Amino acid sequence: MYGINQRYFYISFNFFVLWCHAQGENHSSPNFNQYVRTQGAMTDQLSRRQVRVYQLYSRTSGKHVQIQGKKVSATAEDGNLYARLFVETDTFGSRVRIRGAESGLYLCMNRKGKLVGKV
Repeated sequence: MYGINQRYFYISFNFFVLWCHAQGENHSSPNFNQYVRTQGAMTDQLSRRQVRVYQLYSRTSGKHVQIQGKKVSATAEDGNLYARLFVETDTFGSRVRIRGAESGLYLCMNRKGKLVGKV
């Protein structure tokens, strides 16, 4: 009989401690928008860097985008070496860099809004 009372006290005490602990944890929800904004602005050294190979297709010309030197055009056939593009990401946010696999130059936009290849 003594063992049942002792077990009842032990279980009741554990529930009381759990209840007290749960009452003390009334935290407001975190602001994830601010976290994404601050973390996206800097390079993320902890996450794995992603590099994927793509070919960008232009519906206007019916060809693939290529970076040949500083010239960017949509005149490449499927499988062209200059049409292979590396899409790289190394930040927490959604920023990417597009680099020509063969030329090694990045896809950029000049002041006039024209696409160019740059180092």
